[in-house]
Amino acid sequence: MAFSKTLYLFSEVEGTVLLDGKPVQGVEIEQEYHWHWKNEHRTNTTQSDAQGRFKLPAVTAKSMTAGFMPHEPVTGQRITLRYQGKEHKGWVFTKHNYDNLGEVKGRPLKFICELNSEPVAHPETETFGICVLQ
Repeated sequence: MAFSKTLYLFSEVEGTVLLDGKPVQGVEIEQEYHWHWKNEHRTNTTQSDAQGRFKLPAVTAKSMTAGFMPHEPVTGQRITLRYQGKEHKGWVFTKHNYDNLGEVKGRPLKFICELNSEPVAHPETETFGICVLQ
């Protein structure tokens, strides 16, 4: 049945945080999303390990109405990195579907995030931030 379908609001994220090309431990990574259908805002946080790696599980939802009523899905996504008192925009994106790995044409969200980079637009993926999709 349509109402029991899993809706992916934010696919699983994996990444590595670097500073001048070297892995950084202890960076706080905050994943934030805003699901417009239910006006739902949520955040999840994790920290990078000794190799600079981090992982955030997929964010899913179920909704009887969103599962069968025609509408354009809109989920604002953001990943923010915090290190030594500084905040870095890692990933800013607006998702327009409920598919797993639907952010960038079925590609997994695996990032390299260089803290010394300036956040820039990535036109090929319609994203913004210091994190580059691998």
